[in-house]
Amino acid sequence: MGEREARPHLEAGEEHLRREEWTQAEEAFRRGTAAHPESPAAWSKLGVALARQHRFDEAIAALREAIAINPRYAPGYSNLGNVYREQGRKDDALAAYKQAVEADPDYWVAHQNLGALYREMGRVTDAVGELKKATRLSVRSGSPRRGCFGPAASTLAVFLLIAAGLPALIRLLVR
Repeated sequence: MGEREARPHLEAGEEHLRREEWTQAEEAFRRGTAAHPESPAAWSKLGVALARQHRFDEAIAALREAIAINPRYAPGYSNLGNVYREQGRKDDALAAYKQAVEADPDYWVAHQNLGALYREMGRVTDAVGELKKATRLSVRSGSPRRGCFGPAASTLAVFLLIAAGLPALIRLLVR
């Protein structure tokens, strides 16, 4: 079995994720990993479905499997960062997001996640830089996905940063 056999399960799992049907998504992605055990995408998506159910240890194990299969698979690192962030493990999340960016500097989702984490950490300048990169890359890719700031990212980034702290934003703009 291989990628072709896994594809219908991955598509079904994606639809379940979209509908927030976490258990059904998990089942579909498990069928995908069974059909194609060497698919980092299937393992990564399984990790997402498990994390949505707050089964973080299992999610981390699935995401590590995705990364073990392909150490250059940026979505695996980015999703791992999301799990760590959900757990409040900001240093681990930061390391995972940086690995995602290193694995694929054009993966805008990792830049978006990194920017959001920097904002949470009060690192306004770093947040702005990453959100700008995410915007440029998502617009350049021509296929913004759910969660992307899209063309309005600069405006949205300013509003997010205002929420993070107006004095920090003013210092950044005055530079």
